Amino acid sequence: MNLLSDVMFWRELLTVLALGLFLGISAWAYSVKRQDEFEAVSALLMADDDHPESNAENDHA
Repeated sequence: MNLLSDVMFWRELLTVLALGLFLGISAWAYSVKRQDEFEAVSALLMADDDHPESNAENDHA
């Protein structure tokens, strides 16, 4: 193999690995097992808006 084809091989390998990593993270993030945890975290974020202290700070800005 010459140098050019060696470089192309590593580029192709890196591309395939990056695609696999992306698909793996996407499958993990959208899996049914994670849905309950993500809903709980999103509920906590929305619950922060209900505190009068945080709303009073925003009114003085």
